Amino acid sequence: MKRTNIIIAISLLSTLCVGQTKWSLDDCITYALENNYTVKQRLTDLESKEIQLQMTKMNALPYVGASIGQNFDFGRAASANAVITDNTQSTTSIGVGLNLPVFNGLENYHRINSNKLDITAATADLEQAKENLELTITAYYLQVLLDKEMTKIAKEQVTLDSLQLEMTDKLVKAGRNPESDWYAAKSTLANDLLILTQNINTYNLSKLNLAQLMNYVDVENFDIEDFDVLKFFSMQTETIDLKTSIDRGLNNRPAVKAAEARIEKSKNDMKITKSALYPSIDFSANYGTGYYYSFNNIANPSFSEQLGSNSREVLSLSISIPIFNKFSTRNTLKMNAATVRLQEYSLEETRLDIIKEIQQAHSSAIAAKDKYNAATEAVSAAKTSFDYETAKYQAGASSVYQFDEAKIKYNKALSEEIQAKYDFIVRHKILEFYTR
Repeated sequence: MKRTNIIIAISLLSTLCVGQTKWSLDDCITYALENNYTVKQRLTDLESKEIQLQMTKMNALPYVGASIGQNFDFGRAASANAVITDNTQSTTSIGVGLNLPVFNGLENYHRINSNKLDITAATADLEQAKENLELTITAYYLQVLLDKEMTKIAKEQVTLDSLQLEMTDKLVKAGRNPESDWYAAKSTLANDLLILTQNINTYNLSKLNLAQLMNYVDVENFDIEDFDVLKFFSMQTETIDLKTSIDRGLNNRPAVKAAEARIEKSKNDMKITKSALYPSIDFSANYGTGYYYSFNNIANPSFSEQLGSNSREVLSLSISIPIFNKFSTRNTLKMNAATVRLQEYSLEETRLDIIKEIQQAHSSAIAAKDKYNAATEAVSAAKTSFDYETAKYQAGASSVYQFDEAKIKYNKALSEEIQAKYDFIVRHKILEFYTR
């Protein structure tokens, strides 16, 4: 008996987390969002799209550049008056130029709009990644709580088995029960100790899975808070209207927003392609001067004098008119139109999938609530039967096998109730994602 009590004590202590900081569901979600690599990748992609937008806006600004060159000519060379003579000289050239696109078929304007739509789609992708992670964290968190309650039931079962073994020992010594009952009770205790050990391992593994999903490294000191189940069950699934859930889901889902933004971007890309059909106008302004030094000439004008006399200012306006480009623009437009159709089909499929998911989530939540209510009634009936059988066994009016059968039924009913409870919570949480 002492050995049995030691084993029970060790089992009970193995799941205690003394002095540990316990994580709430919100804490787990916040930490995961900050450390998840998929979310980080989506965030980096969004940042790159924002940088691309700034670059496109800057394309509307003029380009200004300066140049300085130095040449040494031996033999025939162009003089300051552009006459090529036999001359050995050095030439210094200085220039400043400006180029400004005046009109290019509104290509840059449409590119800016496309970049903005890229940002909208990337933002929706980021929100989708966050929601997927939040839902997964919630499911893992609730799995930990489920395994914790299953372990608690297994502990209570071991405690009950220990009391049963002591009671059976007294009944056997009093001659009211056969010695075989004591061995049967001891066997039951050993079996339930094994189940408790398995439940403890499962509970610890589920905590490990949650911590790893969060990318939290200190898994040995990781534990979570209990979930306020009573507060959660104050909500009624039946009050959630299916039509309202579908309307909100179709209007608020990041996947829908991303698909719609990409369709608009593809349509806008067609405008970019069409801009190649229009003439383009460019303006440029240039200023240049130079200094010529002839080694054959004894008297060369001064540097400052030449900079003024050799200067040249140019203003130019050029128009480029597309005439024939092998039907490249026309074929690109056809490809763009095909891309739009494919994306529209994808959007329709996404909408249909969301409707199916909401319908399934709604039905599953209601079914899970009904299953939980039925499981609760089964626990009440099984407990009444177990209490009655316990009284009979203590009075010596029942065998250990009848007592064990009632106990097993009661334990099974408790386990099914817990599983039904957390199944309902998970289903309801999924539905909440579509209705918020």
